[in-house]
Amino acid sequence: MRKISALIGIVALVVCLPMMVSAGDFHRNASLVCSDCHTMHYSQQHGYNSDGTGFFTPLGGAGPHHYLLRNEINELCLTCHDGSSFAPDVYGTNANSYVRQAGRLSKEGDGFEADGHTLDATATAPGSNPAWSNAEGLNCTNCHFPHGGANYRNLAGNPGNFSSLGRTYVSVSYATGAQDLTKDVFQTAAGPMAVHYSYDNVQFNEPDQTKSAYAFFCQGCHTDYHGAKGGAEVGGLTGEEWTRHPNADANIGALGGGHSSLTTFTGRANKVQVMSASGVIPSADNSPSCMSCHKAHGNQNAFGLIFMSGTGAVDEEGDDGTSVRTTCKQCHIQGG
Repeated sequence: MRKISALIGIVALVVCLPMMVSAGDFHRNASLVCSDCHTMHYSQQHGYNSDGTGFFTPLGGAGPHHYLLRNEINELCLTCHDGSSFAPDVYGTNANSYVRQAGRLSKEGDGFEADGHTLDATATAPGSNPAWSNAEGLNCTNCHFPHGGANYRNLAGNPGNFSSLGRTYVSVSYATGAQDLTKDVFQTAAGPMAVHYSYDNVQFNEPDQTKSAYAFFCQGCHTDYHGAKGGAEVGGLTGEEWTRHPNADANIGALGGGHSSLTTFTGRANKVQVMSASGVIPSADNSPSCMSCHKAHGNQNAFGLIFMSGTGAVDEEGDDGTSVRTTCKQCHIQGG
């Protein structure tokens, strides 16, 4: 039986009805139902109604499990988060009609191990410094608070290497319904899953034009891919001598911005997601970050890349783009 990371507690999932709450409010308060994920004695054979009826999350094999869990962590999360309409379907093909902002997770053995985050993977996280991996296999609680939190998408405040590197808690703040430019993320409205999780209902703000809270979160595992402008990780001190692609402090089309063009970006009918200090897209304050090129969970493209040429119908792979070149050409003008 695979142990569960002691860093984080355990997931509580709502399996009965969709809750009309904000993204960071799932798995907490009224939407927290302890018995959905925990079992007192690993012996449940009927529901909680007095006559024994009523749905209950089935017990996984090889129990009892750590933290009184009903199953191993990934299998337990997927009880609700795979093929459901009342909860975001994060694994494999989407059972819902909207295009997922974070894309799709895969598992070891699915054949999509190169296409994003892979559950149960024990490989070293690319760019981690010091090297980070989960010997028990990558699990959902490596990135998300199981009991909810104030962060966007319940993102864990100390992912990956943060504890070993002594970094501070990461807050990815968000607002729902009314734009608040002091928050890192704006969700257009409270409501059903399509509003919360569809890519076109999520906008990334830039409260600090020199930093990206979203990228700082990703840095918890992918350490060397992030850093301040001019630092050893990404370079860019002169504004164009980047050694790795910037994830903040580099507006599209700014002088010395690697031949990027705001005019080119503005002309795309479909645009990759970028940060904006003004909340206006496109505008001169738009900056790329991790979500501009990658799906957080992954998709069917290598590295979870978004092949967005700017035309055609948008899906989780991009639109009608067929290679990473189409992603680069969202902003860059080299090569015609």
